[in-house]
Amino acid sequence: MSQVKKILIVGGGTSGWMAANYLSRKLGGNRDGGVEITLVEASDIPTIGVGEATVPPIRTMIASLGLKEDDFMKASSATFKLAIKFDNWMKDASAPGEIAHSYYHTFGAFNQINGELIAPYWVMDRERSGKSYVDYSMVEGGVCDGGKGPKRITDPQFHGPMQYAYHFDAGRLAELLKTHGKNNGVKHLIGKVEDVGIADNGDISYVKTAEQGELSADLYIDCTGFRARLIEEAMGTDFTSMNDVLFCDSAVACQVPYLDQKCAIPPYTTATAHEAGWTWDIPLNDRRGYGYVYSSKYTDKDTAEKLLRAQLGPQGEDIKVSHIKIRTGKRQRQWHRNCVSVGLSAGFIEPLESTGIYLVDISLRWLAEFLSTTDKYELSAKEFNNRMNATYTDIIDFIKLHYAISGRTDTQFWRDNTNRDTWTDTLRDKLDSWQTRVPGVHEFSGFPQVFGLTNHLQILYGMDRVPDLSGQEARFGLMQMAQAQAIKYEGAVKGGNAVMPDHRALIDQIYNGGFRS
Repeated sequence: MSQVKKILIVGGGTSGWMAANYLSRKLGGNRDGGVEITLVEASDIPTIGVGEATVPPIRTMIASLGLKEDDFMKASSATFKLAIKFDNWMKDASAPGEIAHSYYHTFGAFNQINGELIAPYWVMDRERSGKSYVDYSMVEGGVCDGGKGPKRITDPQFHGPMQYAYHFDAGRLAELLKTHGKNNGVKHLIGKVEDVGIADNGDISYVKTAEQGELSADLYIDCTGFRARLIEEAMGTDFTSMNDVLFCDSAVACQVPYLDQKCAIPPYTTATAHEAGWTWDIPLNDRRGYGYVYSSKYTDKDTAEKLLRAQLGPQGEDIKVSHIKIRTGKRQRQWHRNCVSVGLSAGFIEPLESTGIYLVDISLRWLAEFLSTTDKYELSAKEFNNRMNATYTDIIDFIKLHYAISGRTDTQFWRDNTNRDTWTDTLRDKLDSWQTRVPGVHEFSGFPQVFGLTNHLQILYGMDRVPDLSGQEARFGLMQMAQAQAIKYEGAVKGGNAVMPDHRALIDQIYNGGFRS
């Protein structure tokens, strides 16, 4: 097998154009001797721009494409994201006498005192302090409460004093990446796939479109969404559903205009639990992306739409909505012979922790890494598939964790989610082990690791899944230092809120000019 010289990406959208830009950049697509990158997409495929939330690695991905942060933000209606705020995941706040429950999952790191985790000290001190785990051990929650941005207009592109990601319009980002890619040597074709030729050895030999005829390449990238036109329909690779673990298989979504274009913009995504799923609220520069992710086993399409409209109040009465079917799961062979699936064609996990773009991101990084060092598909594909399978397993466990430890019992959806029989074996073992101890640093040191110690601590303790440390007090002799550290974080929040810009004000500065660094 000769080394890859021509890559054909089938399908556009965010995943297709991200693939085109990244692979062209990393494989020398715009230089003599580089890999030729072509993207073919059908002109009749609409983009649903409901608003996308991301995690911090997106910053290095966007930077690696040669884009400026302020240009990217303006083009995609982007805002900053410091956290996810979870509302009503422990109880149904609409029930009589119930008080709403909320917590943050931030991008803040776990903290230590003299090399020891502060987490067990919070566990033993939480009743006295009255503070949440996040407020006791980091500043990010307080900054979110203050409505502040993660950086200042004078900070460098893609950098600031706090970890952050973005909210953006995926459709607008795809258009930006299309223009950027074409300007940097990506060949763009319009064509609807009519046939895919399969050679005797099982490789794809060509992709035939009505408009362009037969197109051939050394390697094919399938970015055709849930349809998986190449990797599944043509090549027959299996897809493994995970709907027995993650129940949500449908969504209804809409775009919600701001009634006041100068209103405050929260620096976080809001995920609010409901009877058969949860709603997302993603604040962009000029509107909100709003949607209800739900399980069709526990509610129906019309009831879901009614709930979404009711949550929006008067704005929801006439707003246009889109219904989306979700196929949760993955294929074991995301790279099969000379075809690699990227994005929805590879798999999908409900968007609770904003991993959709991340999975595209990490798959492209690994793909470029293997293609630049080897011309042996079978060896590259084996390692790529191993990594991607481990990544999906990690994410699925973490997403299920949110449901598994919920205190809600008001509907069958929640009762089934908290049933241990619907958990994976690995998640069940973790939760059993953590009943009498705080998770440790080293059990999250494997590769790949998407969600590490800080992420698990924030979800576990934000949802009151606190270990019983009775009889272990002698192991933790730094209580006074921990309490003093918690007071320092409280002061740091006040200081941070005093010097960091209001999120809306920062966004306005960026859109009206740009960073001054």
